[in-house]
Amino acid sequence: MLTKFQLKNKLKVLLIQSHKAPVVSVQVWVKTGSADEKKNEEGLSHFIEHLVFKGTQKFGVGQIAQIVEGSGGELNAYTTFDHTVFYVTLSSTEQEVGLEVLSQMMGHPRFDNAEINKEREVVIEEIKRSFDNPSQVASQQIFSTVYKKHPYGIPIIGYDKNIKAVSTKKIAEYYNARYVPSNMCLVVTGDINKNKIKPLIEKYFADFKPNKLKKIKRSKEPKQKKLNYNYKTSDFKEAIVNIAFKVPGAIHKDVPALDLLGIILGYGDSSRLVKRLRLKSPLVSSIASGSYNPLDNGIFIITAHLQMSRIKEVLSAIAEELSLVLKEAVGIEELQSAKLNIESDEIYGLETVDGLARKVGYFQTMAKDPEYVQKYLNLLEKVTPKDVFKVARKYLNPKQMSVSILLDKKESKGFSQKHFFEEILQLKSDLTNALKVKPPKMAKKNISGKKIKVPLSLEKAKHEIEKINLPNGGRLILKQNPEIPLLSIKMGQLGGLRQETKNNNGITTLVSNTWAAGTKNYSEEEIAKLIESHAGSYSCFGGRNSMGVSFDILSPHFNEVETALEDLLLQPTFNFEKIQREAQIQIENIKSKEDNPSSIAIQKFMENIFTGHPYSMDVLGSQEFLRQATTQELLSFFKAQCAAANTTFVAVGDFEKSQIKEFFTRVDSQKPKGEKHTKTFTTELLEKEKNIFIPLKKEQAHIVLGYRGITLSDEKRYILQIIQAILSGQGGRLFLELRDKASLAYTVAPIQLLGIDTGYFGAYIGCSPEKTETAISMLKEEFNKMATFLVDYDELERAKKYLVGQNHIGLQRNSSQASSILFDEIYGIDCVEAFEFYNKIKHIEPSQVIHLAQELFLKPAVTVVVGPNKPKVGF
Repeated sequence: MLTKFQLKNKLKVLLIQSHKAPVVSVQVWVKTGSADEKKNEEGLSHFIEHLVFKGTQKFGVGQIAQIVEGSGGELNAYTTFDHTVFYVTLSSTEQEVGLEVLSQMMGHPRFDNAEINKEREVVIEEIKRSFDNPSQVASQQIFSTVYKKHPYGIPIIGYDKNIKAVSTKKIAEYYNARYVPSNMCLVVTGDINKNKIKPLIEKYFADFKPNKLKKIKRSKEPKQKKLNYNYKTSDFKEAIVNIAFKVPGAIHKDVPALDLLGIILGYGDSSRLVKRLRLKSPLVSSIASGSYNPLDNGIFIITAHLQMSRIKEVLSAIAEELSLVLKEAVGIEELQSAKLNIESDEIYGLETVDGLARKVGYFQTMAKDPEYVQKYLNLLEKVTPKDVFKVARKYLNPKQMSVSILLDKKESKGFSQKHFFEEILQLKSDLTNALKVKPPKMAKKNISGKKIKVPLSLEKAKHEIEKINLPNGGRLILKQNPEIPLLSIKMGQLGGLRQETKNNNGITTLVSNTWAAGTKNYSEEEIAKLIESHAGSYSCFGGRNSMGVSFDILSPHFNEVETALEDLLLQPTFNFEKIQREAQIQIENIKSKEDNPSSIAIQKFMENIFTGHPYSMDVLGSQEFLRQATTQELLSFFKAQCAAANTTFVAVGDFEKSQIKEFFTRVDSQKPKGEKHTKTFTTELLEKEKNIFIPLKKEQAHIVLGYRGITLSDEKRYILQIIQAILSGQGGRLFLELRDKASLAYTVAPIQLLGIDTGYFGAYIGCSPEKTETAISMLKEEFNKMATFLVDYDELERAKKYLVGQNHIGLQRNSSQASSILFDEIYGIDCVEAFEFYNKIKHIEPSQVIHLAQELFLKPAVTVVVGPNKPKVGF
């Protein structure tokens, strides 16, 4: 149940009790974003988002993060066009910590000149990072094409020239004018006592000065009268096409119908665009559609990632699908499935306290009503096929259309701005002609679905894990969580990259991508339609150590999909045409790796740290194998991994135990008995340092530095988690030394892999090329400190609390619990350990930490640099 009240300074407060897990989310929503900035202020809201972490009236630089993470929590913030959000998630026993730190950040930031100057460098690194991300570049391209005058056309992150030039005085003025109590909303959700938390809120937030809010008048976008087209080239290998139409803002009455149209056209494998352009013919590597409705007018957008050679064909296919929704009403089944998917999102959102807080905070900020979600769902329930048809014809207006195309400059050499313009004009013509077709008569019939009510207030429940040895050799693990009507199912086997050779490298990923592309009794389209129409989702996975299937659904709908799920788990057919389709996409993903320099760095690091071991191979595989892969090869590989003795089944959530036992006993009985994989591999001794440079023209250098690590079964893995906690997070050593103090990067973090035979531990950093040598030196220095000096008890205790808190936060969802149980079990670890985590780390001493650090970090390191400039020393 939602409780609302307001402090005397006009700060709005929203409280929701949910006792499902011992976790609390504290969020402050500020109704100001990048669209509220004037000329030469662009990026200021985002900059302030950074600066409030850099010291307050009570806390110094880095202390806020250390306090929160030392209390087992996590904190962060984000800026949008319309609002800025600051949030802390932590154990319910530490909720006062969350209130205190956010009150300091929101009400008493220091804005120290020296710290502002340091943070300028960090934000500039973040801006540079965005230029290396194709999706971000393409997104900004389409927004600037749609919005010529309105500030939504300006990047939220702003411009580096503004960040360099803005004064401390200007920052403080902007903050004092917009970050006022009347423009803020405090949201607290989770395991709270409302009567006890109210006095704490008064204690920490009542002293905010009730400054007058400076009102902002945003520039209005003039009415669009003709097609907007933007053609741009870049160094990215994959092309990205965006098609956008103007639509209204967040609380307009047409938004529910537009959301449904977006799902029907391009959300999930059963949607029209995905079926047509991704599954029936692999014309795109991905395509999606949706309605983006901010505070002011938004866009209905279609985004396709593809090879440049297919752009004409893709534009033609999109034109046909859009023309169809302009001529004919959508089907009743399509509409009902779309409604159920949106409604189910509301239920999935209740699994975490963060999701609950985001929901009410968003609607309070956008609609001035935290319970608007119920109004939205009521409107959604009333939408008919005729309503969807009407909004399609109203908003998919070719005169209000904008198109952007992002191309590889090498591949498009010799092209001009006019290239593809004929196809875009044809798209416009097709839509114009479709709108001329006389609308068919249709009944305004309401389509209602099965209503599932879930209370916001949930009670604590502790449910035991039950392990069952199935008759044919499989293992079944059950954990009932009946508080929310959701069910998560996992099936996994040992296998993956470790079972591949140089000759079939990539087969695990190819198997996982084609597993659901048809079974003995169901076509690919039938599986997608059946499961998605019941608000279910499924995916097949394959990695370095394992492969399997993940499945989530609203538990009342399990009966309707049970037979199809059984067929999916047991009888994939690996049709050759589907193999060719997915192999082609996989090859394109390999070719597009240059668009992700951090992935290149990681893969080259893996090749050198694990020379001679299967882990050194790329999970995407080799183009040679993918071009000749056959049905028989995939079937043989699948059967070798999926024997009953090598399989573990997990069910977590709301279910009837007898039904689930019977289901998995039946599945287990149909598998070949086989044996559990026990093969082990050795790794070559790493005798000396390795330094590798890969030239790539990017804004940043991407650096991976690491050491040979330990295995999944090594008891020292809990000590290694302590080391990771000491180094990671905003209060960790890497962040404090390399980002906060040295301003080297926006992103710096420890990375690790615990494998079955071996592992690694290291760090990643992305920085300006001229900072490369300093970054490498400082990373090595931090690892050397871990191996040279004992960790003090305060830092050790903070690390322990952080890990315990992260464990609680991470296990809120049924799917997270199911994954933890599955992978622990198949790797030979007691799956109960994740739920008794504190017992594993509470007795760890500083001497154990330094001994493991010496074992790892005094050995030779592997360093990989991907970027424009070769380091001057050692490479």
